[in-house]
Amino acid sequence: MRPRFRSSLIPLSIAVLMLLFMIPACGNNDDSGEAQESQAQGNLTLRLPGGGYWGHPSPFGFNRGPGYLRASLVFDTLVWRDASGETIPWLATDWELSDDNLTWTFTLRDDVHWQDGQPFTPADVVFSITYYLGNPGTAWFMAQVDQIDSVAQVGDHQVAITLKQPYAPFLATTAESMLIFPEHIWAEVDDPKTYTEPDAFIGTGAYRMVEYSVAEETYLFEANPDFFLGEPYVKRIEFVPTSDEFLALINRDVAAFDRFGGVTDEMLVPFADDPYEIETAPGEWGMFLYFNLEQDTPLQDKRVRQAIAYAIDRESLVERVLFDFGSVGSAGFLPPANPYYSPDLPGYDLDRDQARMLLDDAGYDGTPIRLAYSTDWIMASPRVVEIIEAGLLEVGIPVEHVVMDQASLDAAAREGNYEMMVVGFGGLGGDPDQLRRNFATSSPSRGFSRALGYSNPEFDTMAQAQVALTDRPAREDRIAAMQAILAEDLPVLPLYYTDRVIVYNAEVFDNWYFTPGGWGGGIPMPYNKHQFIVGVPTGLDIRE
Repeated sequence: MRPRFRSSLIPLSIAVLMLLFMIPACGNNDDSGEAQESQAQGNLTLRLPGGGYWGHPSPFGFNRGPGYLRASLVFDTLVWRDASGETIPWLATDWELSDDNLTWTFTLRDDVHWQDGQPFTPADVVFSITYYLGNPGTAWFMAQVDQIDSVAQVGDHQVAITLKQPYAPFLATTAESMLIFPEHIWAEVDDPKTYTEPDAFIGTGAYRMVEYSVAEETYLFEANPDFFLGEPYVKRIEFVPTSDEFLALINRDVAAFDRFGGVTDEMLVPFADDPYEIETAPGEWGMFLYFNLEQDTPLQDKRVRQAIAYAIDRESLVERVLFDFGSVGSAGFLPPANPYYSPDLPGYDLDRDQARMLLDDAGYDGTPIRLAYSTDWIMASPRVVEIIEAGLLEVGIPVEHVVMDQASLDAAAREGNYEMMVVGFGGLGGDPDQLRRNFATSSPSRGFSRALGYSNPEFDTMAQAQVALTDRPAREDRIAAMQAILAEDLPVLPLYYTDRVIVYNAEVFDNWYFTPGGWGGGIPMPYNKHQFIVGVPTGLDIRE
């Protein structure tokens, strides 16, 4: 089935074409419970809370982690990750690293087809990576791709990827996150981010993109019966908007929901008994206060940034916003859930006298600082801004509010149109090379997680060195030193990390899990496509 779209942004000619592929619209209705069909019937539909519009699910059209989730159902990567967090074969069955740690050779499956019936070949992998390299900044995971120097086919079913330098996390970040797409479709596409013709959604994946709607914020995917690992266990996945996820689960309008913060024990009481189950995981999602050091503001002085850290009652944020389902942010950026987390860092516990002293030392003259934030974020509630503003006013820093929607805030982050910004994102439990990507001067990325204008030569040297360290203890020492530098310089103030909670109806689907370190290069959501395909955590040996 070819995909259709419902969007006021789509030209009339495409809209007419899409009428040929119409199917009944999904939504909340009286028979919504019937849509969550029994696992025993072998025709399982999962309806999940959508949580907004996350772009179109092509390799270049999605936004953030939720958007990557949708695109990853359609497009595959060389390797993936299972319930244990181990790297497993996907489009590639085997791989090896050269003695000089520069070239990765992947052996590809020879029985894979694109969803339009064309055979998948090593040339598609070569084309995809070459296309990424030739179109910098177009893909969400470009910061990982920038480590690649070249790619070539070296056998009937092999490709060799040569790196610019040894890169320890290549397999877990780059190979696991790069979505591979077909040369016969994309070879003539000049503007990949805006390409939304129906064939933009042809992948090798376990699911076909049937429909998405910008206005209704819905997505519909159906199982690909010709998927190379066999027809997926879950036959249909729908993402739909919900005004109340808790009520939607009780009414069987959705099969599950996950929350990162904002949950109380009282809110979970209705789900304490069968058929419901509750799973929790430590925080790999955080809320941060970013300082734009490209602009000429008092924030250029690290004493002002440190004063802000001392002035904000972050314990109160955890109590009043997270209801203790989380923890105070570490000044070194990485959370306790990350295996490389360093506990021996300055805590910047609430101390407004110390804040005032630092401001005096810096010669701060009371210049207002603009604070940008979005009310679209569930966890960026007015209470977060209220606590931040109250703390800063207490030490003599006036705040000017700049309220944006989420898309505008992300754009402002890329363009540097902010002074301070409250922004949240996940993936914090993945490989610690994210420190280099977010803070090193050499990093080419500009986005919501990038610290703009920050430069520390000592940090840069360590950031470049750690990627080549295959010795775990040596890399741990280097990462710890990098966290210590960040804790002193504070280009970003981590406010808090949220615990993650998933609540589900086990009668509909009971194979929910959190992937250690995340999936797709570090995404912490409990929607790893592996679970939808196999039906049980270890039910399929995908090496065969």
